[in-house]
Amino acid sequence: MSLRASDEAHDDALQAYTQATSALAPTELQKPMTISSSLGLNPNMPHKPFVAFQPQYPTPRAVGNVVDDMFDGYDADPVPLGAFFKKKKGGDGKKGGGIMGGLKAAKNKADAAVRKAASGTKAAIKGATAFISGLSHFDYKLYTEPISAILAVAKKANGTDLSEKNNYKAFTGDSSYKAVAKLGELQEGKMKRTMSQKKNVKGRESKTISQQIMGRNAACLGFAKVEASQTSDEIFGDTIFDPEAPAVVGAPTLVKLGKFDTNDRSGMMPITGLVVEAVDVDSLPGADSGKIAVEMEAVEAVKIGASKITLSKDEVEFDYSLCVHGLYVDDDNKLHTGPKILVPNKAMDDVSSYGIVTEKGVGRALAHAIENEKIDLLLLWASFKLVLGAKGLTKARLTPEQQEAAKELFGGLDDMQMKNSFKEMYGDECYGAMNAVTM
Repeated sequence: MSLRASDEAHDDALQAYTQATSALAPTELQKPMTISSSLGLNPNMPHKPFVAFQPQYPTPRAVGNVVDDMFDGYDADPVPLGAFFKKKKGGDGKKGGGIMGGLKAAKNKADAAVRKAASGTKAAIKGATAFISGLSHFDYKLYTEPISAILAVAKKANGTDLSEKNNYKAFTGDSSYKAVAKLGELQEGKMKRTMSQKKNVKGRESKTISQQIMGRNAACLGFAKVEASQTSDEIFGDTIFDPEAPAVVGAPTLVKLGKFDTNDRSGMMPITGLVVEAVDVDSLPGADSGKIAVEMEAVEAVKIGASKITLSKDEVEFDYSLCVHGLYVDDDNKLHTGPKILVPNKAMDDVSSYGIVTEKGVGRALAHAIENEKIDLLLLWASFKLVLGAKGLTKARLTPEQQEAAKELFGGLDDMQMKNSFKEMYGDECYGAMNAVTM
């Protein structure tokens, strides 16, 4: 008996399959199984075009860091981190290279910078303080007796040599005062200075010859109308510069300029020193009657309108507690003072709000400086920069007497200090100023 199905059985099975498949709907036969259908997605949905990757933030740029800024005044050369891993030319002949060699070189340079700072004199301490407080363009001294005051002069490189790089340019660097800065350039363009030369002839007595040339003397902080001041003689008279016995580096000395140092304005004298002190309200015009006129003139160059009010002496003291005035040294080594520039307590960083003592009371310092009357723009700008820098002294390490003087001038001290400091490691006073910086 054969196991193969008969032809009749095969035909019956084929006919049954054909009938079963023909009974299905055509749509059911046309549904292929795809990845989209498995995920529940419509295979006929529109496809989005390819979009290239766009970074959300700009490409990072290398910037400075607080450590480099802190040690900017020292002579240690930086050691780039890339040098640690960079293979030196010449193969592996030298030992001690690589990471450990780079770290050792960095440590040696850091140690050299610290040793150099630790071995500095008091002038080095003052230099660190100046870096922190923003007084790097000045040599200065904080007076505690007989008054609380700050005397500042143009910085001298080694106690004697002046450099134009330490000179301010009136109102430069502030975009809101571009028109005023141009006026400052015009005023400075008219300044003249003395050029001197020592002439030695054999058989004759040596002599110094002088002539007037265009340009500003590096010791000049501006020009102002001045009047003799016995009080200034008593307090600051011993700081007049003596070429035969120059002061130590960093100590302020008042330079005496000659008859050729002018700005082509009658009665305006070259100022070589600035004094920051407390305002004496009783000396202001109108103080006797108790009514002080504060008339702020308009300044078209910066679109500032005029205002006029009358204040009592107490109200003036609430508005102005500090003033700045210039010092001029005459041919007899006597000191003369310029007009007092009043610093607004609530707008110390707004030079347009600074006042100036006039015959009638208080006016706007900027308006008088633009007119080159009483003061010029350079003197106002130098005074403004000095005040902003001197304010930083409250963050420096000071003696108790200096703290009291700074408190009297600026109203308080910032006693925040770093807990981990170089002083704890070395016990050297020269790190006092650096310890007062909050990073």
